[in-house]
Amino acid sequence: MLYRLLKFVVRTRFSRPFLIFIGLMILYSVGVARAVPPSLASGLIGYYVVGIVAFFLAMSLATGGVMVMKSDRDYLFTLPLSARDLSVAIFFSQFIAYGVTVLLLFVYLSQAYASTLLIVDLVALSLILTSLGALAPSIRTRTRVVLSLALGIWTVLSLARVPFTPGSAFYGNLYDGTVTLVVFAALVVAASFRSLSRIELDMVKSMVRSSSSEVKSPSSFAGRSPVGAIYSMNLTNISLAGRFNLAGSSRYVSRRVRSWWVTAAAAVGAGAYAAVVILLSGRIAVSGTTGQVALSPLPAQVLLGIVLAFLALSFSQSVVTYERVWLSLTSLPPSSYFRHLIASKTLSLMTILGPFVVADAALLFLGYSGALGAMIIAGLVIPGSFVVEVCWAAYIAPIQVKGDDMLMPAQFNLKQMTTVLPMFAVIGLVAASAAAPLAAVAGGLVMWAVGLPLMASGGFWGVVVTRLTENGFV
Repeated sequence: MLYRLLKFVVRTRFSRPFLIFIGLMILYSVGVARAVPPSLASGLIGYYVVGIVAFFLAMSLATGGVMVMKSDRDYLFTLPLSARDLSVAIFFSQFIAYGVTVLLLFVYLSQAYASTLLIVDLVALSLILTSLGALAPSIRTRTRVVLSLALGIWTVLSLARVPFTPGSAFYGNLYDGTVTLVVFAALVVAASFRSLSRIELDMVKSMVRSSSSEVKSPSSFAGRSPVGAIYSMNLTNISLAGRFNLAGSSRYVSRRVRSWWVTAAAAVGAGAYAAVVILLSGRIAVSGTTGQVALSPLPAQVLLGIVLAFLALSFSQSVVTYERVWLSLTSLPPSSYFRHLIASKTLSLMTILGPFVVADAALLFLGYSGALGAMIIAGLVIPGSFVVEVCWAAYIAPIQVKGDDMLMPAQFNLKQMTTVLPMFAVIGLVAASAAAPLAAVAGGLVMWAVGLPLMASGGFWGVVVTRLTENGFV
């Protein structure tokens, strides 16, 4: 019975081509891992791995969700199934969505670790990501945000050689880090199974919280033109809502906060980033003859670029997802509406990226030449890629969220997976910017050269509107 339930749950959440693609990607990653020289893999350990681990752990808890579809409430949950079997089946589908991420991102490290402990680390990290995503809906939003920040900070402490953190196994404390990951995995897996055993009750609680919560600081657009209302809405409020695709998890969350709160948080993050760069990369070596200060290169630029790229991607997926076309497209022609919508969203994103650009400019002034590449990525490449990502997501796989954020609105398929393709170009530019900032400038200009004509094209948005209608947008 458990096997049949597992098969049903997986097939209803993932299409067959997507599952085949994931299997091929795992085989490809294993092949790449065997081809990567140990010296290169060892160089990749550190800032990159710890930063990505911290990012995914924090995001899994902050924006995670249970892979339950709307039809499950009417069919699957009404069947006389064992709570244990149902929990195992849902957890397994969560593992495909969240846990496979670790295999795809970190399997190449096998050449750097000549130890079977790497397998233990990756399995434990996969289980932690899976469990945090399953626990997220049962935790109140404010508590979840605080815990996510604390989890990210705890992981980043690995860079300060703190031994017992989720990232320390990848940064010089193999045994202590492995013990930390295994113990942490055991705790969160047990908690997630307990949460999944009462998933129906948690769903009802989440629905009640969202429907009975007080509407704070309502927005008014009285007296504004349609275009003015678009800019007022998106520049005074930043939507943290988004389609969050984490290696297969089609997850939608909705949070709206005042712009100045997000800008202030970004400023704090940029200050922390600059401080970490100075402390970890700017170990000052004073020459005994000239008294000049020589500052070491700045590897943190790659970490910052990748994190901001993931952040922009998660924002881009939400731009069309929450649109109500019967209202939006009756106020303005489609091309005009979407042009102003994307422009306002891009400006909104730049209020988040701005503090990091300023921080990189300050670091560049202090002599950290590596900050130039990070500044180009944050100020030019990521905004340009955001425009391309919005247009591509609207064209290739539009899905409308119509109800409860806790539920999957649709099966995850291979077409939706292609929405992440523009981000690979961004990551390539991030890597290139470290050695060749001009390459990042050229790449950023290409992004804008592709995105701006699409944003302004009436024919393109006419096709998009047709696809929105065909995909059930109302």
